[in-house]
Amino acid sequence: MGILFALMIAIFAVQNTERVDIYFLIWQVQEVSKVLIILISAASGALIMFFLGLMWQYKRVKRIRQLEAELKQLKKTVEATDNTSPSAQPQA
Repeated sequence: MGILFALMIAIFAVQNTERVDIYFLIWQVQEVSKVLIILISAASGALIMFFLGLMWQYKRVKRIRQLEAELKQLKKTVEATDNTSPSAQPQA
């Protein structure tokens, strides 16, 4: 899917080769190729998504570790409860 998207961006960029003036807040750049603007925009978007994905992955791993620690603690509690009350277990 990513390769298809990159191919579409490349085709779009190559077909738009005119030069344009760019104005952003106080900055002004004259005679910049549309290809350059398109590719920089696409790369910037990809980098932003990459870093957002890393943050999401980090939060997910952190949550998994918390849940594993909680599970370990609950297992210890269950074992301690089972060991202190053997009469609560059914007789076979």
